[in-house]
Amino acid sequence: MSFFADLHDTDARLGGKARSLARLSAAGLRTPVGFVITDELFRAIGHSLALPERIDDGALAALDRVRADLMAAAFPSGFSQELAGRLALGGLWSVRSSFASEDIAGSLGAGVYESRVAVRPDEVETAIRQVLASALSAGAVAYALAHGLRPAAAPLAVLLHPFVGGEAEGGAACVAECRDDPIIQVRAGTLSGVAATQLRGAMRSLVQRHGAVEVEWVAQGETVVFLQMRPFAPPPAPAPWRGWDDLELGESRDPWKWDQAHNPLPLSPVHAGLIALVDQRCRIGIRQRVLGQYLFYAPDTRPGPAPVAVEEAPARFADLRAEVGSRLAALGDEPALEGALDLLLAIEEPIFGIIQPALRLARANLQEFVRREAPSAAPALRQLLGGVASMASERRRRAAELWAARDVQARARARDRYLDLFGDETPVWDVAVPTCHEAPEILNNAETSGFNVPPAETHEQTGEQVEKQLAPEQQEEWRRLLQLARQAAGLAEDDDWLYARVQAALRRALLSLGRRLHRIGALSEVGAVFFLPLPLARLLAAGTAPPADLAMRAAAGRAGWEAACREPPPAREAPDTVSVKGVGTGGRALGRVALHRPGSPCPAPGQILLAATLLPSELPLLVAAALVTETGGPLDHVASQARERHLPAVVGAAGACRLFRDGDVVLVDADRGLVVRLG
Repeated sequence: MSFFADLHDTDARLGGKARSLARLSAAGLRTPVGFVITDELFRAIGHSLALPERIDDGALAALDRVRADLMAAAFPSGFSQELAGRLALGGLWSVRSSFASEDIAGSLGAGVYESRVAVRPDEVETAIRQVLASALSAGAVAYALAHGLRPAAAPLAVLLHPFVGGEAEGGAACVAECRDDPIIQVRAGTLSGVAATQLRGAMRSLVQRHGAVEVEWVAQGETVVFLQMRPFAPPPAPAPWRGWDDLELGESRDPWKWDQAHNPLPLSPVHAGLIALVDQRCRIGIRQRVLGQYLFYAPDTRPGPAPVAVEEAPARFADLRAEVGSRLAALGDEPALEGALDLLLAIEEPIFGIIQPALRLARANLQEFVRREAPSAAPALRQLLGGVASMASERRRRAAELWAARDVQARARARDRYLDLFGDETPVWDVAVPTCHEAPEILNNAETSGFNVPPAETHEQTGEQVEKQLAPEQQEEWRRLLQLARQAAGLAEDDDWLYARVQAALRRALLSLGRRLHRIGALSEVGAVFFLPLPLARLLAAGTAPPADLAMRAAAGRAGWEAACREPPPAREAPDTVSVKGVGTGGRALGRVALHRPGSPCPAPGQILLAATLLPSELPLLVAAALVTETGGPLDHVASQARERHLPAVVGAAGACRLFRDGDVVLVDADRGLVVRLG
């Protein structure tokens, strides 16, 4: 039985890394001189090891025992003596995995298996065991099973060569389409210009002979030493977003902007129908359209209602609030669908087409006055408009009371007080989403820090300081504009609260319809009503007999919504306070952030896993919609494995863990290497 082999690119016993080293040498490139411990060693000391066919809690314990047995197994007779002879040259050694999958495109196992560098000769035997045992780690077994491979498949070889140090080290990749511009990643040190030129030339030569490849290298002065070559899977070309197909034939995309700030998630079919109805019936200054089930907006060139004067906005809103309260009371607890729709359509133009333009004008007038008469006060505008009594400030007060409660009874009272005024609100502007009344656990999931009562504002003192800078004839105008702008700031918060009450009534009407359809067996569940088209829901509410395939139509609507969650629109560039840049692996995903902490459970499917760094051995065990890491580059292990799994990932996104928090809705645009917080 032969436990050792020299490097030759046609020897199947060598495994991936060792065979690639032989190929690099055959191409005339400088490589370390080494040898291989063949698969026969693993079969000799691990012949009785039983490996699991799936990963579960029992398998993890079994793998721990298997690795312990392997580490304790005696080497075959004569092995240690021959190894010592080959190590007689002295110095430090690199002991690296060279397994079956490490040369197969699509299942390279980047970083999954163990490699040890700078190993003393007396530690090499232990390092060999550790490398072989790495094939039996939970991550390695999960990786193999996910790729349809047998765990610890032959050859399970170990590559040994003298340790290669240098002034710089990194990776490089090249595909046929970019022979003149290879990707060069310097992970440590500084690469000299001569060495960089040598590396680029070598990559152009390798891609002609082997196709798309990536390599690991070390630079010793102006000489590059190559340590590994493997097939390279570049990021896929960005796929066109199919939501644009919803535009009319010949219609330009240019005016349409995704409302990622306010409505970042796809809309349910019934809410998409509501958007279409509002756009048809109301003039609110913008057009709205649902594309790919996401909300888009564009300027409206149609004539609209005349906005109210700035001074009249508070009284106009008070009248509207009283009217809404009266009509909601008349609708009752289970409103008729048409009555709830009529009320919502009745408030759209007054809020968004008449009152809101006046509120924006009040702020603009104050800003223009400051720009013209007191430019030094511009940085204080935010403080001047803060601390206004509004539904937003009341919401914060009541939420702070909830979190300050120390016992069950006090917390229940504070929760009821919060729900009494804000129970009709939802975390997402979609009629399909339960309100706080329906799902009070929403309050339990919020973070205390999000509900802090703001400190007392000093807008009076700041306003007086600005006033002192003005001429006497300007001071009265300043006080008038400031008062109007502060009133507008409060009303701008209050209209959201009012709209939420009306939307909650519409939701109750749809739930009432859903319960009726569920009772007669037309829908499999009450909530399926939100996945019907709104025109169909209106017909059913009016008494039309449900079609035989109603449940199938609702299921198709849900499936379309779920598909839209996986296919978000491309991201728009955003300020640095809501986005980070990195290097992407291709693809897009949208979901809620799950911060990764050592020892923490895997995120739920559909979440975005955010980590400072990830171990390659962790990746096969993770289920996520996308990955974001603060460290790493395009040729590192996380990016390589993400490309293999067709998993959108952005690596090297420095600052992401500081910017994003658990539960944030983010878009991972791995086509552009951009992560954007939405909403």
